[in-house]
Amino acid sequence: MNHLVSIPKSDISKAEIADIAASLTLRILEGEVNPVAAHVRLKAVIKALEQVLKSTEDAVRDEAEKHGKTFSAFGADIQIKEGSLTPDYSCDKEWANLNSMMKGREEQLKMAFRNAGKMTVIDEATGEVVPICPAKGTKPSIAVTFK
Repeated sequence: MNHLVSIPKSDISKAEIADIAASLTLRILEGEVNPVAAHVRLKAVIKALEQVLKSTEDAVRDEAEKHGKTFSAFGADIQIKEGSLTPDYSCDKEWANLNSMMKGREEQLKMAFRNAGKMTVIDEATGEVVPICPAKGTKPSIAVTFK
């Protein structure tokens, strides 16, 4: 699995990326590589790559700007995109009030859900019974914490 951390030295296409993924997946599923070991190593590579990408972003942007806003290099189309401005909703009193009300309602719904069958939760502002929403599941996950 050492070759996982190597960066291809030549241009790489979507098909080649898919081939690398398929090859690694096959090695894991066929038992050639321990699935847990592979998962931990892959998580480590992801963390390392995220750090490298974040640390080199300014240098990459500086180099890319030498070629214009859109160009092709190393088997990829590269486009420099400007950040966008969006309104800061928190400065609006009405939005802040509605947001606060929604968070309060979510807390009431959580409390009603947690106490289903034990007690009834009443909305103090309206005197209405807070309904018990049905449960919705999440996909099980594997947490990997590095020492």
